[in-house]
Parts: sequence; structure tokens; C-alpha cells
Amino acid sequence: MYHEHGTHNRTRIMLSPGFIFSSSCGEMDKKLEDEDDDKKAHRVKVQWRLVRMFKDLKTGATATPVVVLVVIGLLVFMETLINYRPTVSTMRGHACSPAVLDANNIEYHSDHRYYSGLRDIGAVPPPQMTGDHAKLCSKMSRLQAKYEYCLPVSGRKDTPFCTAADRMNLLNVKATTICYASVLHMLLMEVYEELQAKRNTPFLAFGSLLGAVRNQSMIPFTEDVDVGYVGDMVAAEKVKLALRRKGYHMFYLDIWRVCVAPTHPLAGHLYDPNLPISDSFAVPYVDLYKMTQTENGDWDMQELEGSNGRILPYKKVWPFSKVTINGMTFETVRDPHFFLAEAYGPDYMTPRPRNESSEFLEPQAPKYP
Repeated sequence: MYHEHGTHNRTRIMLSPGFIFSSSCGEMDKKLEDEDDDKKAHRVKVQWRLVRMFKDLKTGATATPVVVLVVIGLLVFMETLINYRPTVSTMRGHACSPAVLDANNIEYHSDHRYYSGLRDIGAVPPPQMTGDHAKLCSKMSRLQAKYEYCLPVSGRKDTPFCTAADRMNLLNVKATTICYASVLHMLLMEVYEELQAKRNTPFLAFGSLLGAVRNQSMIPFTEDVDVGYVGDMVAAEKVKLALRRKGYHMFYLDIWRVCVAPTHPLAGHLYDPNLPISDSFAVPYVDLYKMTQTENGDWDMQELEGSNGRILPYKKVWPFSKVTINGMTFETVRDPHFFLAEAYGPDYMTPRPRNESSEFLEPQAPKYP
């Protein structure tokens, strides 16, 4: 639950009103990297064919540059129309819908029945967003956004209704209420699998480990997921891109964090139009904590406040042990009870009363659920 740029010279040539070509290679590269691979490949092929179409077969000379530029301008105009998300007039004003992803077009790392069930649902109607929420319809808003691009999601946290909450519960799209912990379980599974796929070493920590040790499930009233990883994150940008293609938003705010994006296949089911856009900690999210080995072999755990500060003895951490949540196996430190006692005190197995006041949304030590 913790928090944790170079310039390019450019030359601009006015081609036609409203159409400017920039020779900034860095800017173009960034835009291309920000697109899906299939869209990038299609764009490059089309533009290359257009250039070749105007090639003089005898002399090898290209046609008049103006003609080529006009065609490219038309291409840009067409792409704008294709990507345009129309607004709809409603009683609350103008509404828009984000470009929600289709689970049938997403490659997942597991054949778990959750994914087959998600595909069987088909296209869930996208959320209709009005007012301040309308900014979530634009993918451009995610580029510099932190929590502001997270889908507003609410859910129940009471027991026994949300005891052993599972992502499978979210597949009942006709349900009028969901458990907050079900969304957290979905986030845990997706982020953990993606870290593994990119050759990172994730493990359960803090509150998520506490749920695994206490009841082998998500704690119903917890507010986030806590996952650690060993050393520097491998291929962080690739992890970020892979999660984005599945409908998640990964961002850096003191530490790496992940939330549900407005493009998620289940966005229309999860979305709560009555919540404000979050600027911090008011949505389901994952905190990612780095753990590094010190020169003497001990381990430095980010954000831990134990008897020896952030330091954990080598033999209490390595080799990893295993715990389960909802029947799925996860790795964690060798002695999870020692870790939890360091993080929460000796009575960590006894749940403490919680309330829903805003004080629990502040960036403080991992809370004792």
C-alpha cells in the first residue's frame, strides 16, 4: 500500500491546413511504440504501397511530392475516422465509450477456465461515460496518467458474502454487485503471470501473503494486492505493454502499480459511474515491491518497516516457499510467518476491526487487515 526526458531538433513543413509533418524521429518512434503491432504493420505497409504506387516504372522517379503528400494526408484523415469514438447525447449530457478490448483477441498465458469463460461471454457492452469520466474514453489520457486512468470500480467488502472472493465471480455479468476482492484476485493473477512470462521472480508479500497464510484466499476487506519481485524488474516496459493489451494500466508512482483500465473486456460490468476519477488509492490496484540482495547476503525489502528496518535475514527469505490463494500456488519468502511478524507484529493472525473512512486511503505502512 505504499507510494513509491532529451529533446530533439525538429523541422516542420506545412503541407495543408491542419496537417503538419514533423521530422522528429524520437517523437515518431514513441508513437509507433505506443501502437499495437498489428496496427503498426498495417500502417507501414499501406504507406509503402502508396509510395510505390506513384513510382515511375521507367525512370524510377517518384511522382510529384505534392500528390504523395495529399494521399498521405487522406490516409491520416481516414485513420482519424476509424479511431474516432462518437459521442451520444443522454440526459446527463454527452456520453462516450472507451475502446473496450475483446477477450477473444487477447493471448493469455494460461488455459484456466476463467479465460475460456471470459471468451464465452462475448462482447460486454462498453461503459457509457459522461462528465469528467469522458476523458477515460481517450487512450491518449493514459500516457502521463497515474491513478487518473484507472477505471472507477467499487465493490462489497463484507463477510460472509465476499469470503473467498474469486475472479470467476466476475463472469456473472448479470450480477448487480461485485466483491472488491474478486477484482483484486483478477489483478493478482494477471500481474503475477505477466511478471513470470517476462522472466521476473514475483512473490506474495504483505497483505496478499497475509490472506494466503490466514485463509488461503483474498482478505475480503483489503484494498489492494501486494506482490514483490526480486532485483530490478526485467523488461518493465514490455510488462507494461503486455498488461495494457489485456486491459490494465501500469504506472510508476514511487513504485510500480497496476489497476484496471477503461479498455478491460469486463469494463462495462465493473464500471461504477457514481465514483469520481481517482487520484490515489481509491480503486482496486496492485503494488509491486522490489527486493534486492545486500552485499552480505541478506535481503532489502522495499517499504518494509521491521525490527531491522527493511532488512530480512537470508535464511528467512531464500529459498522461496509456496502458499495458495483460491487453490492457485504462489511463491513467497521461505518463512512467511517471520515476514508477517516483522511487517505487522506478533498477532498478525488476528484480524483487526476496519472502517471505511478516508484515513485508510492514505499512503501509510501496509495496513494490518
